[in-house]
Amino acid sequence: MSRAPVTPLPTRELATASAGPRGIKRARILEAATHVFASRGYHGARVSDIASEAGIAYGLVYHYFRNKEEILETIFAERWGAFLDVVDGISAGSQPASEKLRQLAAIVLFAYRRRPDWVKVLVFEIQRTSRFSEPEQIEAVGRLFRAVARIVRVGQDAGELRDDLDANLVCLAFIGALETMITSQVLGVMRLPGESQDADDRTVRTVVELFLGGLGKRGRS
Repeated sequence: MSRAPVTPLPTRELATASAGPRGIKRARILEAATHVFASRGYHGARVSDIASEAGIAYGLVYHYFRNKEEILETIFAERWGAFLDVVDGISAGSQPASEKLRQLAAIVLFAYRRRPDWVKVLVFEIQRTSRFSEPEQIEAVGRLFRAVARIVRVGQDAGELRDDLDANLVCLAFIGALETMITSQVLGVMRLPGESQDADDRTVRTVVELFLGGLGKRGRS
């Protein structure tokens, strides 16, 4: 079966030009804040730093957001939401479960290379807010787990994946492995080999096939 190229992290802007000047300015603030949070950390960042990075007056930031925490929460809601839209699209597709897992792995594994500031903020800085453990944040994270578990269950029902394994545990193991790899990239512990399409495809194939070695129907004793 032919495979689609490695899928990049979604690059939907935080606000589009169709939203008019106000939407464009709001997007500029959020892009600037993403960079400032990634480089200085949430607690080290000031609203004045964000305004300076965005090239706007300090007071104008407060026309769009109440405070620094709301800016970070908005980044999470919109960036994570865009990512989840892609994940849900993959989950709902007609491809075999192994191909869906490959596509998901590709998005996550190469996210840091393509959008390092986004990843630093989504992986680390969002946890610094006092509201990260509130129900809506937990629900947003849970949506990813449900989508991956759904992929596994469909693969089990189709006879592609072992059906004697708990789909939720398989989901936790898969996401946990990807999270460890992307965290290692952010911390500088690991770098993915090469930056060509062939190298990227080999990386994803290695990760997914190693994982599927314990899930596939073949080779069971």
